[in-house]
Amino acid sequence: MLHLRVLSKPLATAATISLLLLGGCGGNASNENAPVAEGENSPETSLNNYTAAVWEIERQRQATYRVLAENVPDSEQAALAEVRCNQPDTIRGFSRTLRREIVDYCDRVAEIIEAQNLTVDEFNQIGDRLDEDPLLETQVMQQLTELRQQQQG
Repeated sequence: MLHLRVLSKPLATAATISLLLLGGCGGNASNENAPVAEGENSPETSLNNYTAAVWEIERQRQATYRVLAENVPDSEQAALAEVRCNQPDTIRGFSRTLRREIVDYCDRVAEIIEAQNLTVDEFNQIGDRLDEDPLLETQVMQQLTELRQQQQG
């Protein structure tokens, strides 16, 4: 199973988008057919692609979370917030329908990343760099703000 670290700290910091409650996704998608070989993206292009993927992932997460939240009893809401696609045990205990919805979400996340000409590994590497580089994090936050303004405008 792929490991995918979905950006959450910068999104919360910027308050431009809600927290990614279903972080750590990767689903069952494969990077074998990733559209871009390593090294083909410039650092600037990779960062732009990363930001675009984060934006689309968050939109997908919100839509999925609404569906899941409506179908998960209040007593299980805390467990829903702990779901991680790269940790299959976190979806145990939910109904088959909810597990399918979560797996589908995770697969869509991997597809979103690949559609932005990144592999899941590249996406994760950029996310790791954000934790270490406040300037890079600021650049991503600025790009996310611009995307939000374009959507509103």
